[in-house]
Order: sequence, then C-alpha cells, then structure tokens
Amino acid sequence: MNRSNKTGWSYRLFPKSLWTRRFTIAWSGCLATILAFDLLWSMATSFRALSFPATYIFAATLATLMALPAAVWRRRWPTAAVLVIADLLAMANLMYCRTYFGPIPPASYLMAGNVAEFGDAIRHSLRLADLAFPIITVVTLAMMGKALSRKAYSRRPGIKPWLVTFGIEVCACAICAACYGGLLGHIEHLKEECYYRATPPVIYTLPVSILADMLESNRPVSKEEIATARSWMNKKETIREQSMIQSDSALNPAYKPDNIVMIIVESLEAWPLGKSVERQEITPNLNRLMKDTANTWFAPHVLSQVGPGRSIDGQLLMTAGLLPMADFVYSMKFPDHTYPHLAQVFRADRGMKSYLLSGDRATTWNQGAVAKSFGIDEVRFRDSWDASESFGHPRNPSDRSFLRQVAGKMKTGEIWPEGENAFVEVITYSSHFPFTIPQEHRRINLSAEYPAPLGDYITAINYTDHALGEFIDYLQSRPDASRTMIVIVGDHEALASWREPIRATSPSMMSLVDPESFVPMIVLNSPVAGRRDAVMGQVDVYTTILDIAGLIPSGRPMSGASADIFPGMGFSGISSLPGFAIDLNGHVSGDTTGTDPALFDLVKSSYAVSSTIIRANLLASDEAEGE
Repeated sequence: MNRSNKTGWSYRLFPKSLWTRRFTIAWSGCLATILAFDLLWSMATSFRALSFPATYIFAATLATLMALPAAVWRRRWPTAAVLVIADLLAMANLMYCRTYFGPIPPASYLMAGNVAEFGDAIRHSLRLADLAFPIITVVTLAMMGKALSRKAYSRRPGIKPWLVTFGIEVCACAICAACYGGLLGHIEHLKEECYYRATPPVIYTLPVSILADMLESNRPVSKEEIATARSWMNKKETIREQSMIQSDSALNPAYKPDNIVMIIVESLEAWPLGKSVERQEITPNLNRLMKDTANTWFAPHVLSQVGPGRSIDGQLLMTAGLLPMADFVYSMKFPDHTYPHLAQVFRADRGMKSYLLSGDRATTWNQGAVAKSFGIDEVRFRDSWDASESFGHPRNPSDRSFLRQVAGKMKTGEIWPEGENAFVEVITYSSHFPFTIPQEHRRINLSAEYPAPLGDYITAINYTDHALGEFIDYLQSRPDASRTMIVIVGDHEALASWREPIRATSPSMMSLVDPESFVPMIVLNSPVAGRRDAVMGQVDVYTTILDIAGLIPSGRPMSGASADIFPGMGFSGISSLPGFAIDLNGHVSGDTTGTDPALFDLVKSSYAVSSTIIRANLLASDEAEGE
C-alpha cells in the first residue's frame, strides 16, 4: 500500500519529500516576494493584470524555481542570495516604472554610468511600501533557520522531486500561454493595447518579461516589417497632402530665419506657464516673452512621448522626427545609424552651422556619439564649462551659470559669431528630478505646504525661468535677432506617477496641475504667429519647426528641394490634423471624435514603424529618400 501511494499521480504531482517545512517556507517567501512586486507594480500602472490566471500560475512556477537552493542545500545563504537579487531587481524596476511607466529595457541593465549620474533621482523614487521586500526576505530566512534547528525537518528534499514538481508547473504555464495564443505573441499583443501595455511583468513575471524583450530586441528585422514601414511613410504623406488645412500664414511665413536657437528645457511641463502660486508667477520671464503674441507661436498641449531614454528620446522626437523604442535606448544600441536631424536640414537649406551645447557628460545616454550621427558640427559638453556652481548630483553647471557661459562664448565669437548662420541646440539641466535648488538660489518663496514633489518642482522651474529670461534677453539684443527664431520646448514631463496623487489632494491642486503629461512648445520671433490648443505630440515638433521655417508647406506635396527632406513621423502643429497624440504606453490624449480610422491606425502604429526604421537603418538607404 505504501509503495502504491508513493508511485501514484498525487505523489508525483506533489512529492511529499519535497514539501518539507524548510522548502515550504522558502517557496512561500519567494511567492510572497513575487506577489508583492505584482501588487506594487499594479498600483503604479493598472490592476488589470491581477485578473489573469497566468499571473498566479507563472508566479507559483517562478517561486518553485527560486526555491531550488532549499531543495539542494541545507544552508540558508543560497536562498538568501536568490531573495536579495530578486528584491533588488524588483525594487529597481518599480523605481523605474514610477517615472517611465514600464520595466527597465534589457539593454539598460549594463548602463552603470547612467545609474551613477542619476543617483539622486533613483533614490527619490523609493516608496515606504518597498520595505515589503526586505521584510519578506528577513522573515523567510528567520523561519528557515528555525526549521533547520529541528532534526525532523533538517533533511534535504533532493533534486528529483523538485524536478517533477517544476516540470508539472512548466507544463501548466505552457498550456496557459497557448490559450492566449503563445507567450511571445501574447506579450506583443498586450504591449499594443492601451490599458495592458505595462501588464506583462505581472502576468508572466518580471524575468520572463525581460527574456521576451531580449528575444524581441535581438530578432532581425523582416522584409515584411521593412515593407510595412515604407508603406506607412507613403500613407502618412498622402494623408498630410490631402487633409491638412492650407493656411495662408503657413504657406507664406513672414520671413525665413537665418538662425534657429532651440532650447530644450529639462522637465518643463506646460501648466506652470501663466500660473501663479501665493501671488507669485511661476514662470514670469516666459510669460513676459510670450506677451508679444504678434510674433509668438504657442502650443500648450504637447503630449510627452518619451520612452526609456527620457531626455535623449526627447531629442530624437523633436529634432529628428522619429519616435522612441520601447525595448532599447536608440542612442545606446544604434548610435551609428542615420538620423534625419534638423541640423542637417538647415545646413543644406540655409547653410547653418550647428551647435549642441549641454552641461551634461558626453557619455550620458551616449549623446556624444549619437550627436555625430545627427550631423551636428560642434558639440560642447560638461568638460567645456565651469561647473563650480552646481546643484546636487551629477555635478553639472547650474542653469544660470551654464547659460551665462554660453552667452559669454557667443559674445566673444567662440560660439555662433555674429554674421554666421547657425542652428544652436541648448539643453538645460537644473530642473531635473529631484528638483533640488539651494535656498540661496531660489527666486520664489513658498510658505504653504505642497504635496511632494510639487513645491520643489515649482521652485526649480522658477529658477530655470529666470536663467532662461537672462539668456533670451541676450539673444534678442544681438544684431541678428530679427532673423533669429527661438524655440523653447520641454524634453519630457516632470511629475510622472506623482501627478494623480497631487491632483487628488485638493481642488486647488487639481486646477493648478494638468491631468495629462503635457510639455509646451514656444516659438519666439516666429515667422508664423498663433496658438494651437489642440493636442499634438512631441514628434510633431520636428515637422512644425520645418513648417514654420518655410521648408515643408502645409497641405502641399513636397517637391523640389523639399522632396529631399525627411518630413518626420508627425504632422505640423500649424494645421488642424490630427487633434490627438498617443504616448509609448498607448495612452491616447486629445479629441478623436470624427477621426478617420485610417489616420488613427496610422498614428497608433507609428511607434512600431519608427522602431523598424531605426533598427533597420532605413534612412541610410537611397530607397528611403523622400519617404
């Protein structure tokens, strides 16, 4: 009878020799760690993943795998090592998700230099709830220690019963994934859905999600994907030519600029513009500059569309007209590919020399290398500036110091001497999270309590506004000011996962802070004046600049010299099409009422197409010309 029981199906399904007190404790601790991650991840994204049976089947299977050391060794340290690694992986991805709304891309795990640069931002992404991970680990190891002290539970279960159990669980996972159409296929499908994009790390566990991303990222680009990308660009141009409103001001700009200064402001959201707190303007200088409505073009509802590269993605979107990749940071994976930067366009059309001026390191996001692919003539990074006035970490020069130094080098002719046509890209940093401005440098005094980190953000943006005001006053005092167009944009949103909690604190906070992740686009001394209140995306900034500067006329087929210009994957903001945008997570912002389904599908598929263009280096091909 005994032998019969030991060879029956129930014994093979749940071998009693495996489920000793010690192994059961280890397995339970591992499962608790996985479920804690699932819950905290869902709190930052969506709880939809918790309704999938696969969530619990894959969690139980991963817990069995993580508990393997308890089946092989009697000592606790192998299990401790597994739990600590799991804790660190879970916490790192949760911190990342709270800013970027997704898991860390596989290629980013090796970017140790960037992690060191943004240490302050990472630390400030921690939450009290994250203590659940070390608590679970400590409790699990303590209970295992007690079990080991009892002779009755000190025996080692052995690998064979573990293999039987794990094999059965893997089969259950395979059957479950097959019901969804296959694991990799289902993950890709989830990423294409608005409300499910962030669910794979919960449904299929974080390690499986990372592995799926690695397999997808290393997959060669197929001929079908390339054909789809080329077809997409043709369809997009057809829609643009047929549907954009022909505006006389757009077709006949007041002048064509000889110089363009594009200032990309760190974490500049749109809502502070024109707003006051405690009877103090948040951005008094930008407000002052925009009062000249006859020479200003303003779009307050530009949806942040950045991905895992954040600021470097902002440059890709707004200066190259391409969308970011979900699985890598393009500048790290494909720094030598061909990118259609504004610098190349204005050099060919107006003979402008291009400059990239940043207080950051050239190695941060590999921007020094990708600047060469952008075709920028001259670059200046952190080692070109005096960083003695610096806030927090990294040791970048403060915005006031940096912009004063830039203006100084311009006055001496070292950068953009008078008489030279130039495209100048300036990147600020002081308003980077965690928004640390020393008391002696603050220009706004807040006495009231603000939900974190809103008060610090207001202080930081106000500080940067004053630095910008000084710098733009200099630009407008130059002899070539009348033929210089100044573009001010935010590189990405600032408040990330804090937005909704901040707005929920009070009606005043709800009226102060935008519900959406909008950044502004401001064009001073604009050849085309006006205001666009309809939603547009960051990818539309590139095309809008070309349109305002008179290079790609709205509503007309591109011909002649303009036919060689990459029109970007977006649309011009001085047209009325479309009135919505989609971010990398699939969130749709704006009015889609009456939108042609073909246009909506085109915009929705733009991220996948852009990824194909970058991965296949399509813009380096003569066949891609004019697409």
